[in-house]
Amino acid sequence: MLKAFIVEDEYISRERLKRLIKEIPHVELVGEAENKREALEKIKNLMPDVVFLDVRLSDGTGIELAKEILQEGLRPYIVFITAYGEFAVEAFKVNAIDYILKPYELEDLKKAIEKVKNLEDKERNILQIQSMVESPQGFVIPIKQGGKVFLIKPEDIYYIKAEASETVIRTKEREYFSNKKLYEFENLLKAKGFFKVHRSYLVNLFKVKELRSVEQSKLIISFYDINDTIKTSRDGAKALREYLGL
Repeated sequence: MLKAFIVEDEYISRERLKRLIKEIPHVELVGEAENKREALEKIKNLMPDVVFLDVRLSDGTGIELAKEILQEGLRPYIVFITAYGEFAVEAFKVNAIDYILKPYELEDLKKAIEKVKNLEDKERNILQIQSMVESPQGFVIPIKQGGKVFLIKPEDIYYIKAEASETVIRTKEREYFSNKKLYEFENLLKAKGFFKVHRSYLVNLFKVKELRSVEQSKLIISFYDINDTIKTSRDGAKALREYLGL
């Protein structure tokens, strides 16, 4: 059950929003406020999962409130609901996940809640991956296979391939199989030198020996110590060239 909170200074708009939110399954409205000061205190106490926030408030702006929420170390999902389209860029700078313009319908709110649920699922999966052995030197990725658990260091991985309903993790010695999605590994390993060169391939750039141009501006990637090669997509090759300054 997602806990929702409303910040809206117009009574009629607030009542309509309350009524619509109550029609969304698995969402519980836990509170409301009509100004920044009241909202911040209640959000700190109620800890909602998602805040529906108007841009124009009687004592400031929703953008300012979103910044104050972040400064307090709180991380609810922010959904702006407003009649003003010109603040959208600022809104997304304060981690808003949606910007809904008035007049809106129930379906607009349901789509915003669906975004929240999808993000929660992704974050939950990433946290599951990150439930690994931490040390000052880094971490290892646990892979359960054949009744055993293998602890794989990111620096030992050459590439990760999406294949059907699982992913294949290639090290020098062998392949391991995981039911985690490629995007989950991408989020986890992008700070470790891994780069997505194709919708199905995530490559450890520290293991790359050579890049060779082929048709349609794609690249063939070869590695140190293994004979495997990977062909990038055209978009993947372009992104990689830009990343490497080529």
